[in-house]
Amino acid sequence: MDKGRLFQKLRQEYVRTHPRSEQRFREISNFQIRGGSHNLRLFPPFPFYDSWARGSQIRDLDGHTYVDFWQGHFGNILGHNPPVVLDALAEHFREEGQGLATGFPGIYQGDLAKLILSRMGGGKLRFTTSGTLATMYAIMLARSFTGRDMVLKIGGGWHGAQPYALKGISVFKEGLAEVESAGIPLEMNANLVVSEFNNIPDLEQKFVEYGDRIACLIMEPFIGAGGFLFGEKQYIVRARELTQKYGSVLIFDEVISGFRFHAGPLQSLYGVEADLTVFGKAIGGGMPVSALAGKSKIMELCDPSAPPDKRVKFEGGTFSAHPSCMLAGLRFLEYLIENEDQIYPRLGRLGNLVRTGIEEIFGRQGFNVRCTGKNEDITTHSSVIGVHFLHSNIERFTSPEQVWDPEISDFELSENIFKLAMLMEGFYTFHGFGAISHAHSEQEIKASLEAVERIARQWREHLD
Repeated sequence: MDKGRLFQKLRQEYVRTHPRSEQRFREISNFQIRGGSHNLRLFPPFPFYDSWARGSQIRDLDGHTYVDFWQGHFGNILGHNPPVVLDALAEHFREEGQGLATGFPGIYQGDLAKLILSRMGGGKLRFTTSGTLATMYAIMLARSFTGRDMVLKIGGGWHGAQPYALKGISVFKEGLAEVESAGIPLEMNANLVVSEFNNIPDLEQKFVEYGDRIACLIMEPFIGAGGFLFGEKQYIVRARELTQKYGSVLIFDEVISGFRFHAGPLQSLYGVEADLTVFGKAIGGGMPVSALAGKSKIMELCDPSAPPDKRVKFEGGTFSAHPSCMLAGLRFLEYLIENEDQIYPRLGRLGNLVRTGIEEIFGRQGFNVRCTGKNEDITTHSSVIGVHFLHSNIERFTSPEQVWDPEISDFELSENIFKLAMLMEGFYTFHGFGAISHAHSEQEIKASLEAVERIARQWREHLD
């Protein structure tokens, strides 16, 4: 397939139809790296700049309106700017005379903490502002609690740009992994060990080899950046057994999966309870909120009364538990919980419709495509869709190594070319497609599959 010619044609059309965004990109690139502050948002040749967002849709400076399946890094389960949050914030600002940071605890964070913990079975919780910070604090607490230094993480897992987990993110094959950022102390490489997702023998071997040194195993039960993959039930259960056997802390990073597949943490669908759980995205209702929740005996090490040699400086930051963020998260989660039986089955039905539809559409045109984002042994309510163009005929993906292996999967075609093709059809996608929100209509889902059909037919002409 002549991917180069296809991509060039799409880029030329994109540039032609987005002059204002290109002008904005060139102007602000004088002041910001690549024209923004988050690399995932800055796709080539330049990103469009949004000027309006409601429900399922977003509009750019050039007046183009897109159906958005990125939805705030997959956090906007109810779509952009849902009224249940906007109305609460409007009253908060106008009627209550509050909203901006005060430097005091506020009246909402306790209610939000209580609500989240009620979906977990207890423990304690502390808020901060990003998943990066929350995972960092989780590892610090685990190292203090166990008195050990080594961190075991899963290859392909993303736990934010913090020094304790920047290894084995995208370069992990045949057991090889290195720290993936400059500026990290060399000793981090030795104290951070990587295991392969869904590989029980490899996980067991890591514990046999390093067990008495492992402070924690940090992992996503649903791995996001690594390809939208669920952990197999026996794998997640075995991870819990091994951490208990060797006295290590089990940390589940549920920044993506928390409240995405039901109104609670994904781990409860596995029947497994982590020692510490990181939440983000959905729990803020569109505002910058993350949280670390877990067993009281571990969380209490951030109390100033903890023994000095065990005390962890988990201060959260100036904007932790920001009053407006706490109110937004509280109203958002209340709505998800109260309407759980209506929201999640619908999202799961539409997600399955899209995954099945994309595979069938491309298959009819001679392409070998597999969609990730489902594991019906765990849940039938998955609203996430990853699209992968295969060189090898595998039944399903089980690890990020398969997603990134160029002999198996065409990552460039999925992440760059298909993304731009869908954008030119009026749909913003990520990781091949993205996530469905409750704001997406049946008509929009149907239209997205019709767009896939047009793209597949056009691409048929480019097949060798």
